[in-house]
Amino acid sequence: MRNLPSLAVILLPLLLLIACSPRIYGVSEEQWDAMGETERVEAIRAWESVQKARESRLQAEAEQEAALAAERAAQVAAIRSGEAGLPGDLIRVSLHGGTLRIGGRDRALEPTSFTLASGEARTIEVQAERYRGELEVAFDDGLLLIDLPRHSRTGAARVAWDGAWMQGAETRIRSDGPHRLRDVRAYVQVTPPPSRPVRRY
Repeated sequence: MRNLPSLAVILLPLLLLIACSPRIYGVSEEQWDAMGETERVEAIRAWESVQKARESRLQAEAEQEAALAAERAAQVAAIRSGEAGLPGDLIRVSLHGGTLRIGGRDRALEPTSFTLASGEARTIEVQAERYRGELEVAFDDGLLLIDLPRHSRTGAARVAWDGAWMQGAETRIRSDGPHRLRDVRAYVQVTPPPSRPVRRY
C-alpha cells in the first residue's frame, strides 16, 4: 500500500501520453504500424461503422429537437390566436424601475412591455440610457423567468404563478443573469386571447 503514491506518479504521465498520442482510425500509431494489411482494413471498417452510428445518432437527436421545437412553436401560436390554452396561458409583463447591467455598468432601466405564452421563450429588447441590450425571458408551467443566461436557467429572476395575475399584480425582482436586474418592478397580468374572454372565478 505504501507504494501506491509512487505508482500513481509513474502511471499518470503514461496515461496522459496514451490519451494524447496520435491515433489512426481509432487505434494508436504504434498499433497501426504493427498491423498487417487485413487488420488495417478491418480497423478502417470498424472505425467507419462507429462514425456512421455516431452520425446517425446525432442526426436523430437533431431531428427530435427540431420536432419538439416545432411542436412548441405551434402550441405557442395556437395559444396566442385563441385556438388553444386556458386562461392564464397568455400574460403581459411590464418591467419598470430599477437597474440592469449594460455597457459594463448598472444603468436605469427604461420601461418595457411584452407578452408571453405558456411554453414560450423569447428575446426582448431593453434600453437603459443610450444603451440597448437583449433580455432572455420565458414562461412555462406557471413560472415566469426573466434574464435567463444562455443555455441555463440558473440566475434568472423567477416569478411563480399568482392568482392575482388575473387582475394584474406587481412584484419586485432581481436576477443574477447577464443583465443583473436590481430592484426592477415586474407587473404581470393575464391577457385574454382573441375571442376568448378571461374566465371570472
